[in-house]
Amino acid sequence: MPHLRIICKLLIIIILTSTVSISITACLSNTDNQNQGTCNINTSVVTFSSKIQSALLDINESVLLKHLETLLSYSPRVTGTYNCVKAAEYIHDQFVSYGLTTRYQNWSAYGNRYHPGRYNSQNIEAIKQGSDDMIILFNAHYDTVKSTPGADDNTASVAALLTIASTVSKHSFNHTIIFAAFSGEEEGLLGSHVYAKEAYLNKKKIIVELNADMIGHATTRETACSIRTPFTSDVKWVADLIIDINNLYNLPFTNIIQGVINEEGRGGSDYYSFVQYGFESVAFFEGEWNPYMHKMEDDLSNVNLSYLVNTTRLIAATIMHLADIDPPAPQVRIASPRIGYLYVNGRENIFLSDLRTMVIGDIHIWVDVLFKDTSSIIKTEFYYDNTLMYTDTSPPFNYHLTIRSLFGEHKIRVVVYDDEGNTANTWMIIRYVHLFVQR
Repeated sequence: MPHLRIICKLLIIIILTSTVSISITACLSNTDNQNQGTCNINTSVVTFSSKIQSALLDINESVLLKHLETLLSYSPRVTGTYNCVKAAEYIHDQFVSYGLTTRYQNWSAYGNRYHPGRYNSQNIEAIKQGSDDMIILFNAHYDTVKSTPGADDNTASVAALLTIASTVSKHSFNHTIIFAAFSGEEEGLLGSHVYAKEAYLNKKKIIVELNADMIGHATTRETACSIRTPFTSDVKWVADLIIDINNLYNLPFTNIIQGVINEEGRGGSDYYSFVQYGFESVAFFEGEWNPYMHKMEDDLSNVNLSYLVNTTRLIAATIMHLADIDPPAPQVRIASPRIGYLYVNGRENIFLSDLRTMVIGDIHIWVDVLFKDTSSIIKTEFYYDNTLMYTDTSPPFNYHLTIRSLFGEHKIRVVVYDDEGNTANTWMIIRYVHLFVQR
């Protein structure tokens, strides 16, 4: 059991718990109550959809149990082992049977300090093509550690992934929905890192990445009504939307615990691979810490199927709603310099290594604004080591940065403001070498 991963996941739950008050409303006892509901929200933002309602009714215990039992028959699923390969084949074949465009993404990478050595494995991707190229991405890892069946960590989330993919495949959407199953999570987020890097280099227009990790354990009435949804700061609107969707479709969560992901810290699951490449993320975790994580006791007997039905329905409704609306706020990306490349006097030279950007000489910082017309952006601020250096008020937004040091590591941050009062920000670390110190 990797101690660092356990500590990361535990800290996420402790920190998020301390930031949100607990609801005292009782949980619905009938977990299959799916009557049309109402809630005190702006219905121009969240409106009832018969398409979503129909999809939620397709999600039930028997469907989830089928996937759980099949995947658990291949446990433990340590990355690179035969069991892991067989699980990948099952996931792939299920995606194909739903009529989704499906592929393996083969990868090879070195593990972390707790899992040294090189690993070879596969991610599985399935695409429900929408009317445009904007993307809602939902993912979960299918590998386990060697000492556990991994029923909750993370077979339950993969069962949810497959169940949602099946019901989503029956409908049409404005945006493209991508489902991804990753291996290598337990060895250091290996598979998701490869996938996120590819998405970054291909400039995929991912509105939000949704990650599920351990969503099937609840032992009390209170925790059966709780779910945790940490988010990156620019998609708080998605986290708030989840609350509205829960109310609108009479889902039973009375304690949806929010919290902001520390984008500069260490992540406890695959969402962090996307955060490192500047994508926005919302993660889903169960409301109760599972003491059986990475233990033999993490088996089917400790999965609460009724709770898993509800977490799966909440995620499904969120995905489907997001796939039919335009993002209400902009997002911003640093277009140049790109992560992982060497730049000499502003010119891109070669790819160096993952997540390490090297700059020799001066550099122009160029930004792209996503999901909003650039005419709506009233200003763009450029920060260097948390000091505001320049404000640009007209596109294309860029700043000529001359670093006043000989060498070192520096943080570049960009903040954009639109004409509706929304803000968006992004940042990156550059390693800098200058032949002459600027005065």
